[in-house]
Amino acid sequence: MPRISYVDPDSITDPELAGYIADSRRFGTPRVESQAIRAHVPAVLRSFNQSWQTVFRDGVLDHSIKELARVFVAKSLDCGYCAGQRSHLAAGLTEREFDDVIEFRDSEKFSPREKAALLLAEAIAWDPGMADDAVWEALHANFTEPEIVELGYFIGLTMGQQKFLKTLGIKHGDLDSGGVAGLAPEVAATFTS
Repeated sequence: MPRISYVDPDSITDPELAGYIADSRRFGTPRVESQAIRAHVPAVLRSFNQSWQTVFRDGVLDHSIKELARVFVAKSLDCGYCAGQRSHLAAGLTEREFDDVIEFRDSEKFSPREKAALLLAEAIAWDPGMADDAVWEALHANFTEPEIVELGYFIGLTMGQQKFLKTLGIKHGDLDSGGVAGLAPEVAATFTS
């Protein structure tokens, strides 16, 4: 069991909050377990979900770039819970890219735009000093300033949440053992085999 109890998703009566739980079951990211932790404080669930929708699912930057950065952060933090999730909106990305995301510098699977985004994710996650002139040159060559702002904000949001979730010890299937929406194929296979 996690270090903080889950709020029973079926006990949530506020239509807005219940809708966030339903979206988790439908979209798979964020997963219902993490939402059931946030539900202890309705304002936290509401705030997180509004940011997630506005910045991750929508926003000015293409979703697949943000999903690639999210998985990079998850894998570099060794957060198996977050790394085992996939956004269904990330068109064009395959497990081959996710497998190479940590070694993105040496991989031929990523475009210059994707590598620039991953350089920013790496700097935010590990050492802001890594964002030297060359990184900023790559960012400005591949993104508009509004896109860079959104990417940086999203990386910070997802990194903080992933670190928090890792401390909790939550696991896929704690609440929705049959729900495989948003799970990486190897994780989903553990629920369907």
